[in-house]
Amino acid sequence: MVSLKRYKTEALVTLAYLIIALVFFWPALVGKLPGSGGDAYQSAWELWWVSYSLFVLHTSPYFTNFVFAPVGANLVTQTMAPLAGIIAAPIQVISPAGALSFIFFLGFVLSGLFAYLLIFYLTKDKLASFLGGFIFAFSPIHVVQALGHLQYTNIEFLPLFLLGLLLLIEKKQHKHAVLVAVSFVFLTFMGDIEQALMAVVLAFLVIVYMLLRKEERSKLNARFWAMLAEAIVLAFIFGSPGFLSIAHGLSNETLATVNMQASTAYNELYSPDLLSFFVPSPSNGLLHSLPESVANIYKGDVAETTAYVGYSVLLVAAYALYADYKKNKLKTTGLFAFIAFFFLWLSIGPYLQVDGTITGLPGIYLLYHSIPYFNVLREPGRFNIVSELMLAVIFAYGFSWLRKSTSLRKEDKQYLLAFIVALLFIEYFAMPIGSKMLNSEFSSSYVPKAYYELARLPGRFSVLLLPALTDYANATAPNEYPGMALYYQTIFKKPLVGGYATRENATQLFSLFNIPLVVSAYYLQEGQGLVYLSPLITNYTNATKFLLAAYNVTFVGVMRSAYTLSELENITSYLASMFGYPIYESNTTIIFSTANALRTAGTYLAAYTPVLVGGYGSVASTWQPGWLLCQYYHALCNSTFSTMWWAANPAFVEIFAPKTENLSISLQAMSLSSISVENVYFDGTQVDRLTLQPFVRNYTINVTAIRGINSLVFAPSTGEQQLGARNITIAVR
Repeated sequence: MVSLKRYKTEALVTLAYLIIALVFFWPALVGKLPGSGGDAYQSAWELWWVSYSLFVLHTSPYFTNFVFAPVGANLVTQTMAPLAGIIAAPIQVISPAGALSFIFFLGFVLSGLFAYLLIFYLTKDKLASFLGGFIFAFSPIHVVQALGHLQYTNIEFLPLFLLGLLLLIEKKQHKHAVLVAVSFVFLTFMGDIEQALMAVVLAFLVIVYMLLRKEERSKLNARFWAMLAEAIVLAFIFGSPGFLSIAHGLSNETLATVNMQASTAYNELYSPDLLSFFVPSPSNGLLHSLPESVANIYKGDVAETTAYVGYSVLLVAAYALYADYKKNKLKTTGLFAFIAFFFLWLSIGPYLQVDGTITGLPGIYLLYHSIPYFNVLREPGRFNIVSELMLAVIFAYGFSWLRKSTSLRKEDKQYLLAFIVALLFIEYFAMPIGSKMLNSEFSSSYVPKAYYELARLPGRFSVLLLPALTDYANATAPNEYPGMALYYQTIFKKPLVGGYATRENATQLFSLFNIPLVVSAYYLQEGQGLVYLSPLITNYTNATKFLLAAYNVTFVGVMRSAYTLSELENITSYLASMFGYPIYESNTTIIFSTANALRTAGTYLAAYTPVLVGGYGSVASTWQPGWLLCQYYHALCNSTFSTMWWAANPAFVEIFAPKTENLSISLQAMSLSSISVENVYFDGTQVDRLTLQPFVRNYTINVTAIRGINSLVFAPSTGEQQLGARNITIAVR
């Protein structure tokens, strides 16, 4: 029988980390979700979706048609943590918010404990190991990542993986191969693919360092390679259900989406500034005002550009390196310094940034970025998690050596160590002070009662919640409302038209753009009128009904807080004219039933085109409104130019026909400055040739549409000549 006394220290260490976490993050105990914006709600949704897909639907959690219905979403490169969803499943039944809070606290406690185990194995100093575990668990980068990013709440298996690897090198036993394998599987599926890639790079660097050090090279003998191979095989066996699902979901479309969001410019936006390593984190309850004076260093996402380590850690780590070099030529700390340096260099991204300015000094992320599949880790700053672990180890060595130092008087040594601990606590103080910090770091877990009622309704139907598009005018939380819709879905458990995915693709976005009501609500949220701005003239109410019927939408909800009072009056009046009186109203939510309206929708022609909507220009078609272009082409801007729609490249219009139809397409068009020619193609065949004048003229095109989707394309015959279309009216002849 195992004696509990043997693990008394570990139990006390665990309890201490739990108390610290509860003190720092107390709002998660009183009905708040850790994190803000769409990511916090998405984290709660992911925990729900894993358990719901596995235990209710009996399907893989890596694909869902419950969001962006009916298109669905591939979640392989999403911020998934499937093991966390399984562990939290019993709590999920009671409360989705409670499940997220449980995983949140678990991540901090275990991160501290497993880092403690690693460091104690190395230093044999309990106090130094406890402080090292505190540094890793409550590091600013872990705090800001965990506040909204479920997969980086649980980073605890990285130190356990490193511990297993070091034990495997030293002792070469089967149990250590099992530890390496199990910890790798857990860091992959309690975290995500990104942590798996970090672990691979970490293991590679450990082995390279051993090979470079003549005195260490002999440890990598045939027995070690056999044990390492065993660990790799075991990892694939233990993790095969997840690995096979990931491999199955890595389609060309998925990788294309990842590559689209992993450009050098994107990487630079999410890379930490050099100064961010020396300026306290915005999540520090005591020092959070300091970063405001150097706002340039946090011009990207704060969660991705926070890299503060702390002067207490840097000074003690510097002492450790100096002492070790002087005595042992870095024999003790060299490995960890080597890994820390490499990951810090990775973390600066493609090019070093200083005070918001991108310098020409390249980082090795440029090389890493070119490795196939590895560019799924598109936010370079996240590599600092491994750097923080290495610095925690080096700090622990330095702190332990200071305690044992004989060059200082006992009293002076006590004062110095107390000062270091006090400074460390101040620099890592994560408690939100004041309502501003509380609101920016935690979200409401309240769910309107209407969604509990929807959960009781039988049958399979979809729900649309407005606003459904990202609000790019809201710089701090652009995805708040799409994320909130995800969170509400954990209660009503029906397919959601729209939603939020950190790696959403054009197909998913266009499934929303095609619904005039969704785009109208977006413009309304942006402070514009309730209009569906488009080069097409059609019956937008009928088009909305048609697509809602196609998407099987039975209820349309409106989140009151997204709109001003006048905007809310506009949208609810319009919805009432379409669907009748709302079936539910509260101070947070309005719900409309579409049942009666969609019965009268009938079958009719629907024409639509993807258009530029706010920040969605990267995935939109080439149609752009003149009023938007006026800010770039001041000399050309007049009342005619501003009311036209312009396309510099082939311009597309899609037409859905319920049956074969003869169509008459009328449009008003003009060239930009001189006579130009537009070729008109319908379903790939040229059907007309329009000679455009530098003034507005009327044109008519007659075509036959086949049942289903038809494409109408206007293609300039030469160079950059442009088509402007104020009106395109499509009618059945």
